[in-house]
Amino acid sequence: MTKKIQKNERGVAHALLAVLVIAVIAVVGLVAWKVNDNRPTLTTGINKDTQDKCMTAVNDKQFCKFAGVFANIGDYKVTVNSTDKDGVSNLELANASNGNSSIVIKANGQERGNIVVYSGVTYYKDYTDGKWFKFGPNDANKPQTVDLKKEFLKADFKGDDGQKLTYKNLGTEKCGNLNCFKYQTTDPKKPDETDFLWFDTKDYLLRRVTVSDSKAKTSAEMIVTYGSVVITLPSPTKDVPAAAAQ
Repeated sequence: MTKKIQKNERGVAHALLAVLVIAVIAVVGLVAWKVNDNRPTLTTGINKDTQDKCMTAVNDKQFCKFAGVFANIGDYKVTVNSTDKDGVSNLELANASNGNSSIVIKANGQERGNIVVYSGVTYYKDYTDGKWFKFGPNDANKPQTVDLKKEFLKADFKGDDGQKLTYKNLGTEKCGNLNCFKYQTTDPKKPDETDFLWFDTKDYLLRRVTVSDSKAKTSAEMIVTYGSVVITLPSPTKDVPAAAAQ
């Protein structure tokens, strides 16, 4: 693995992760989508601390019930499809309740990055030989995955610079075989963005987020599904070359 290739692939990951993180709170185009309905009813309870923070910032009981429920979610999967001048990018994220996670990044249909975090150790796939680089726990150069739930909570329902966001209830509409509440989120510092999120009326679980930027001509859609997530230990592995780790 060359440092340049690793940096480029990691750059794709960071760009998509930025879309994913911003999408949860700020909320990209409206593309064909589908929700996985083959799932048991989830009983998660409500995280009252999150609900109270939401009420302070948003003051919407319905939206804040959703926020409290989402804060208690364990296993979930996220798919982000984004489009810009360079083409179509795809990100697939899986988080298990035990802390293990994986993220796969594709650009124009070609896999460009694959990261797994297993028992606190980060692995990165080298496409030249199919082996996985194993990073040390304190390696500042290791690639990053993301816990969508934690990212959602840490901003306290505000914008990137702490600015107040507006959350507007647009009523309900069908999302697959579910009925969902639809909200529009407006960021005063991003006048060219149109952002929406949907959570279902039964379990109050986040189902879909879309963001579009009319000026940059970019769009993204995030779909969230729930159910058991199992992350396996990557193999075979190898150490990161000292020159590449610097």
